[in-house]
Amino acid sequence: MERIPMGCDANPLSLILVAPRLNPPSLQQIATRLREINFCDWDEFPRDLLVFYHPKTLEMICALKKYLLARRASGNADFVDAWIQMVAVNRLTGHSSGFFSVYTLPPNQAVSVSAQKKINAERRQKPPFRDVPSIILRKSRMLLADCDPETRAILKKHSQRAILLTQPAAHTPEIPDNSVHLVVTSPPFLDVVDYAQDNWLRCWFCGIDPEKVPITVTKRLDAWQSAMKEVFCEIARVLVRGGHVAFEVGEVRNGKVKLEEMVLPCGIAAGLEPVFVLINDQQFTKTSHCWGVSNQEKGTNTNRVVVFKRR
Repeated sequence: MERIPMGCDANPLSLILVAPRLNPPSLQQIATRLREINFCDWDEFPRDLLVFYHPKTLEMICALKKYLLARRASGNADFVDAWIQMVAVNRLTGHSSGFFSVYTLPPNQAVSVSAQKKINAERRQKPPFRDVPSIILRKSRMLLADCDPETRAILKKHSQRAILLTQPAAHTPEIPDNSVHLVVTSPPFLDVVDYAQDNWLRCWFCGIDPEKVPITVTKRLDAWQSAMKEVFCEIARVLVRGGHVAFEVGEVRNGKVKLEEMVLPCGIAAGLEPVFVLINDQQFTKTSHCWGVSNQEKGTNTNRVVVFKRR
């Protein structure tokens, strides 16, 4: 659509997941680089991860991790390395043969080692061998299927102006005043989700300490609202007049707390005008079913998107 993307997230994983998509390599460049990587050159071998991976697969994952971190440390990492890392991070665990792991939760969450042991026992499964470079190449082919020359030209033209930040959302001085037409975001849902735990395996692979990522997690509603007010003030600063905010939350604590009711006064306090609240009452995903969550009984049963406008 030829818009200029700007993003901010406290977790450096965000850059790993987003930036490579703004400058995608060709499939031939990916294939050539994968042939150049020595997938037998590994140092660490965390045996506890064998609950997820076949030993040979784990060796290949560790070799790829070693290669990527060494390239980054030497300053030689390029856009092809970044793409391979992005795809690999999203293939670490999943529920089909398109992932490196045995059957587990979908890739947006990584269960603990002990939880995976239980899954393996209940399903009577053992991790099969998965060929890491083959999976990366196959997924890359799918991701690049619609990346035609016109798309590449648009990305090349506009991605150079992209701003991707790793810092608190309430302080983004790199984004100019009155420069953004649309903000789409979703904050931590109080202390309902353990973001560090969900991303522990991704962080391990990328050399990130999840405990050092400053994610806003609070039990108290007043503290959560205070943090959201600061974010909304920053959003109001960067928005153009007539610009919109889509702020996605949910109901938590068994439906007793509907976060959109907490969000509305925060946006108003920042000078934004509420437009409407969109409530998406949906059937659960595979992830929810893996946890044994039943519809309308527990967990986050709906998505609630609060839309504001800057006057």
